[in-house]
Formats: sequence, C-alpha cells, structure tokens
Amino acid sequence: MKYLIVSDSHRNDEILSSLYKEYPDCDVYIHAGDSCSDMYSIYPFDSVLGNCDFYSFPERKHLTSEVGNILIKHHPGLSSKEKENTRIFIHGHTHCYKVKEEDGILIINPGSVTHPRDGSNGSFAILRIENGCIYVDVIDVFSKNILIHYQIM
Repeated sequence: MKYLIVSDSHRNDEILSSLYKEYPDCDVYIHAGDSCSDMYSIYPFDSVLGNCDFYSFPERKHLTSEVGNILIKHHPGLSSKEKENTRIFIHGHTHCYKVKEEDGILIINPGSVTHPRDGSNGSFAILRIENGCIYVDVIDVFSKNILIHYQIM
C-alpha cells in the first residue's frame, strides 16, 4: 500500500490537486488536518479535523494495514489507550516534518505543504508498506528532494 500524506494546507487546494496528479499511483490520500476547506475541495484526500477547520471532519481516523493499526489525528500526542493499538501515528499541527519511532510506534508528521516552520519549502510524506516493511519519505513540495528517508525492515 502506498499513502500520500499532507497536512496544514490552509485553503491551498491547488497544491493538493497538483500532488494528486503527480502521484496518481497512491492507494490512499491522507490529510492530517487544517485544510480549511470542505471534503469536496480536497478530494481525494481524506481528512481529520484540525484546529483551523470549520467543516465536519472526524477528530481521528483509524486505518488497518499489514503491519498494524494506523491512527490519524491533527494534534500530536497519544493517550495510553491510543498507544495500545497503534503501530503508525500520523499527525500535523506543528508545520514541522518529522519521522521517528517511539515506544514501538512510528510517528509521521508530513510538515505543512504551504506554511512550513521547519526551513523547508513545504513538505509532504509518502508511506509505503510492503511485505511487512515500512518505508517513509518526506519530500520537498517544489524541488521533490527527499528530506527524510526512513525504513523499518
């Protein structure tokens, strides 16, 4: 499975459309909140509710994968209960990209595609899960340079 992950696009639906056209081979398109747009404007991205969203998105989403459960929320941080059943946690909010493993949970923040606070030009992530292996690339929106490559074999 291949997932394209964005966050914090703040009403720039054009960048989402552009990423969809550039990466049509993804199986799932995830928005980790603060699109500030409705679900029709960000299609095919499936979003959670961010602190700047005014539309009816769920606070969290759960997906299943061959390596375990994926939890998507806008805000960072997991409760003890959420940690119990989560293998991959995707969030936004900070506008800073990161990929790290903590307590057996892979944490992915794709950064912001339009308003980065991490020195990038904007970023997004590609998550691939193949044969029990996890691969994550955080990619610069404009140059398409890989900012982080992370893998768990």
